Amino acid sequence: MLRRESIKRSKGERVVFTVAFILLAIYACFILYHFYFLLQLATKGDTVEYNNAIDTKTLATWSSNFTLRNFVLAFDAFSDDYGNTFISMTFNSLWFSIGSEVIVLLLQSAVTYAICKYEFRGRMLLYNLVLVRMMVPIVGTMPSAYRVYSKFGLTNSPLILLTATDCLGGGNFLILYAFFKGISWEYAEAAFIDGANHFDVFFRIMLRMALPAISVLFITGFISRWNEYINISLYMHEMPTLSYGLYVYEQNMKYAGGNMPAYFAGVCIAAIPCITLFIIFQNSIMQTVHLGGIKG
Repeated sequence: MLRRESIKRSKGERVVFTVAFILLAIYACFILYHFYFLLQLATKGDTVEYNNAIDTKTLATWSSNFTLRNFVLAFDAFSDDYGNTFISMTFNSLWFSIGSEVIVLLLQSAVTYAICKYEFRGRMLLYNLVLVRMMVPIVGTMPSAYRVYSKFGLTNSPLILLTATDCLGGGNFLILYAFFKGISWEYAEAAFIDGANHFDVFFRIMLRMALPAISVLFITGFISRWNEYINISLYMHEMPTLSYGLYVYEQNMKYAGGNMPAYFAGVCIAAIPCITLFIIFQNSIMQTVHLGGIKG
């Protein structure tokens, strides 16, 4: 078995690492407390008890009527005028998050590979365009985007996945560029000698070697799209995702009332996939981002 070599650090380095560890530990406890507090809210007896807890400033305490029934009620509480339920919203979140990321990463990988490995006129212009785009806000383009999507029948339809063609996405582009740059071109030359064409080199060699980066980008992108609700409210309000359904329910409670503990229980359920993915792949995520930064 391989043994991890111990790293000898100076006294100053040990002090810095100790201080950093303490600060990060405090920050981690602060983040975990939010989940702890969320569970306290989700297990309140009912909305009346929740409102009384607000008046008595005892929200951050476990309920005397502790119940897990709200997690069951959450499946019945979330529905809309289009017949969508908690289950259908969850299904919409799955196909939207997975489909969008598969399309965008496949296209980004192909474009990034071409810019990184091939010499052609305008290559550096495209690279610099990515950097410029990262500095320019695109919120103001939403009205024009809605008009285009509506004109082509992409709204309230699975065809909305066709809009996930962002080939020059800033962060993803830079990480993929760093990985492709670190892959030796000798692999491609050897494949060309054996009769492979450019598509074979990309799909059978380069894409497979970049899978660590692509898989991590898929996970982080999935989490981002799973939690997205602004674009969903514009383009898919008849086919809402779970995050948008929670947002609408929370807004409606301001005027028509609702079951607050069930709402927080729904938030807990909606967070499970993202938390699970991050816990399982946290080491891969950190290693990939670290290596991408070194190669870049």
